[in-house]
Amino acid sequence: MTLAPAYAGCHCARPGDFVLQRWPDGVVVYDDANASLHALNLVAGEAFELLLNQSEATDARALAYALVQTEPTEEDVELVASLLAQFESMGLIECTQTR
Repeated sequence: MTLAPAYAGCHCARPGDFVLQRWPDGVVVYDDANASLHALNLVAGEAFELLLNQSEATDARALAYALVQTEPTEEDVELVASLLAQFESMGLIECTQTR
């Protein structure tokens, strides 16, 4: 059962506002636009970094594929969809929901 919203595409609209600092157990994201800090686990940090470096919007399946480097399972896609929803609620990305 899907709990995360279904997104047609997500992107980082302000990639120049973010600074990432990698640590052994995660990633800290500094948002220069509002001076906020966000702590992400390693997987979330990698997913956010992929979004920062993409010029076009991506969906959960495409991002999951980029993370696992093979055809993602439905569980992989659901986990990434949940990450996208969290990133959007944190103001890190913008998403367009499917209808």
